[in-house]
Amino acid sequence: DQRPSLPTRVYVADYDVPAEVLAVDRGGDELEAFRRSTAENFTGELCERISKRIAPAVPLKPGTRPAKGTWVVEGSFLRVNQGSRLLRSLVGLGAGGTKMEVRTIVSSVGARGVKKRIAEIETTGGSNAEPGLLTVPAPIGGGIRAVVSLANTGVTKDQERTARMITAAMAEKLEAQGYQLSGKKEKAKRLDAVESGEAPESAERL
Repeated sequence: DQRPSLPTRVYVADYDVPAEVLAVDRGGDELEAFRRSTAENFTGELCERISKRIAPAVPLKPGTRPAKGTWVVEGSFLRVNQGSRLLRSLVGLGAGGTKMEVRTIVSSVGARGVKKRIAEIETTGGSNAEPGLLTVPAPIGGGIRAVVSLANTGVTKDQERTARMITAAMAEKLEAQGYQLSGKKEKAKRLDAVESGEAPESAERL
């Protein structure tokens, strides 16, 4: 494969969030609002992380024509399971866990705006392994801290982890080609770790 060039800018398109892949406690207008906010929030999270590690990243707005030398990141959610925050906080040990699976396509933009796919990244993971309130012994203060911690699990935290792993996978590909990147280096956890008995929060395939 031809050595990819560092992008001058990265455009992140809102990911598709099909209603049929959602397992959430919403319907009607609330479900549509959830789909929009999920896509927009994920775009923002990805832009922030990519900007810190690789190149300036911005949302891909309608009508924008990415120039030669830029990258386009796009994809779709394959599964979003909201789980139960109540079960996570009261029972823990995997009860009420969330699940998020995402497919990402990274393309470089060439002459006349032609896109060439340079990476496909699949991530899978969730917030399903933290102990809950009833597993935390006295004093009460420990239980309160546990509930605060668990309140930070769920779809939002899954989005943050997913964006972090996607960025790590992109950075690894560039660093393997000899590029020096800024920011904290982080290794993407790969799907083959599952076969060895590990349970990665996310994984990627290039």
